[in-house]
Amino acid sequence: MKTFRQRDKEKKILFTNPKKNSVAILYSDDYWIRRLILKNIPATTFGLYPGETTIYLTWELFLRTLSRLLRSKVEVAITPWSIKKLARCVYDNYILACLDQAEAKVVLTFIDNGTIFQRLSVLDKARSYFAIQNGARTLACVRDSLVGYSCPSISMTNLFCFGRREIRLFKSHKHKIKKFYPFGSLIGSYYKFTNGKKQCRLKKYDLCLISQWSPIFFIEKKGEGFAREAGIRTRDGVLGLTDLLARLLKETGLRILICPRGDDYEEIKYYTQKIKQPIYFSQHDRPSFATYRAVEKSKVAIGLNSTVLSEVFAWGQKVLWCNPTSDPHFEMKCAGLCYFEGNNYLAFKRKILNILKMDLSMYKQLTAKRAAYINNFDPREPSHLKIRHMVGQALNNRIGHE
Repeated sequence: MKTFRQRDKEKKILFTNPKKNSVAILYSDDYWIRRLILKNIPATTFGLYPGETTIYLTWELFLRTLSRLLRSKVEVAITPWSIKKLARCVYDNYILACLDQAEAKVVLTFIDNGTIFQRLSVLDKARSYFAIQNGARTLACVRDSLVGYSCPSISMTNLFCFGRREIRLFKSHKHKIKKFYPFGSLIGSYYKFTNGKKQCRLKKYDLCLISQWSPIFFIEKKGEGFAREAGIRTRDGVLGLTDLLARLLKETGLRILICPRGDDYEEIKYYTQKIKQPIYFSQHDRPSFATYRAVEKSKVAIGLNSTVLSEVFAWGQKVLWCNPTSDPHFEMKCAGLCYFEGNNYLAFKRKILNILKMDLSMYKQLTAKRAAYINNFDPREPSHLKIRHMVGQALNNRIGHE
């Protein structure tokens, strides 16, 4: 097999056909699908544009793609947008030709907001498509990031989502998902199912901050658009929450553990310089569930709108969504007493101290319904087992109808 790697290491050309398997995974982020869902079921991963892209070049694929294009009706006028439309049509049909060549029956992705997957799931009737929600969904996901698209609507056949909150969010913005399956978070559900009995009883820290700091938020960006606005918004949220925490820790002496977003030393430097009080940092190691373990050592987990808050809230963990800039993108009013909005320090301090001293059984009683609405965690039948069962059913149905 010949391989040619371009200068951009994320682009790869293979002069061979994709490996034949009944399951295909779209986008290169396949670790959790293979580890938690497929187990021993073989699958072929297709790296898609614009991320880690794999291009297969063979005569068989060329002919399959050409055949599909000749059957599709594409009217193209000579305009910049029509050229983009044509390129998209060619690429979509090329991916479908790859799936045909691989003899795939079921297509999975952990990138539920991937536009190529969404398009193919609607166009392709020969396979079953399932998207798995990988993170918290906000206004940015269902509205802002879609501005400027020729069809600013999300469409797909099957979505394994966190809970009823996502169903309401997508429907309220007129998106077209044929079937929702509110099974809860894949990774969080698996962790709690396998480690529930090993939960740390000793709470070493009062607070656990789920950091959303990133260096890109502090780089001056020119121009306009979604990426720039999202960066400014998150930067302001991080700054506002850090200021509130710095004052709180100075006045109360509470112990805080910070879960860094990445491995960048600048992130640790940022919090050390801003807070100027004794602080602790956990390791950044997602495969070993370092963030979940850090949260379980703490009395209250706090953050802006981190996915982790939704996951641990469903376990009965004390949490607080903080929206210091009163930005609608960070709103989580459905969390009830576990949501704080504004930059009033005294109100923030009162909220934190009240949650800290609240009896845990009373807290769980007051938040159980809201937690299930946000993330439908079922300790008896976790998300990965439900998804695995449905994927198995889809495989059997597709193979049985051949």
